Amino acid sequence: MSTKEILQEIRDGLSGEYGVDMAYLEGQVTKYKNHKDAAEIESGIAELAYEILPEDKKEQVSKMMYLDEKRLDAVMNEALQLIKDNKHEEAFKLTEGLYTKIRLAYRETEELMYLSLRNPLEHQLYLYFYQPSKRLERPPFDLSRMVMLHGYNLLEAKRPADAVAVLEDAIRYNPLNTDAYFELAECYKFMNQPEDLLGCTKETLSIATTPEEISRCYCNLGFYCVEIKDYDSAVCFYYEAMIYANNPIITAELHHIHTVTGKKINPPSRTKVNEAFEKYGLKPGPNEEVTAVVAALAKDSFEKKDIPRAKIYFRILYGLTNDPDVKNTINQLDKIK
Repeated sequence: MSTKEILQEIRDGLSGEYGVDMAYLEGQVTKYKNHKDAAEIESGIAELAYEILPEDKKEQVSKMMYLDEKRLDAVMNEALQLIKDNKHEEAFKLTEGLYTKIRLAYRETEELMYLSLRNPLEHQLYLYFYQPSKRLERPPFDLSRMVMLHGYNLLEAKRPADAVAVLEDAIRYNPLNTDAYFELAECYKFMNQPEDLLGCTKETLSIATTPEEISRCYCNLGFYCVEIKDYDSAVCFYYEAMIYANNPIITAELHHIHTVTGKKINPPSRTKVNEAFEKYGLKPGPNEEVTAVVAALAKDSFEKKDIPRAKIYFRILYGLTNDPDVKNTINQLDKIK
């Protein structure tokens, strides 16, 4: 489909109920984030988000949507292109302006807070973990991603301490944004602060919803253990990471451990792996609470005969658990027209 056809299909999917439609549009952004015309599609979705706003909110939001007469998502896309073109100083100026604008325009108050939760799963996990008392407002843009981009630029500029403060703001706008946590972990690596890296990685594991995220967390645990010279535990975490995703960095890291210790690296026993996790106050596998929320959403979607959504949640659940029963359910759902 062309971009125009995709946007028309998205428009046709609107229900007319503001809260439902905003969640729907956020899900569409996620759906097309890897599309070759992702920037154009996201821009079109932002226009739809503004279009469906209640009239009493449009004037206020209009003032919040622009920086130097450019919409915030256009500024971000320009900055991304500059980074791609290795024009980091120019990109830095744009993301700095973007960050300042967001902090001023989307401030938390006693009554409300702005959250850029990207899909219904993140929304449900947020409600489960944080049980908010304030009114939650969905901004028309992914503020967390925009703020995170400035944190990235600060780290590239070798200002990791400043990047940490900015990335904490990115997490504030979406506490389920694992990308921001991973960028924060890179700051702690850069600053040689292994204990902060460990704490950050534990937080990331508590909200991870994909095998790739879990694998990356285990790689960071391996890195931490190498830093503190606990090489046996590092080997356990790197091998566990391979169960969840094929990360090419792992082979190099295991070779580094072999070079440093002079020991032959063999796959650890299950007992050794469990002991390594226990040593650092962790359990292997995804957070059981995350898995329970995903399972509940999958079951609820299935019972409501919302097959497309049920497929999404059951696939997430299978990625987390590798449960053959879940795989059988997915196969049955795939047969439903």
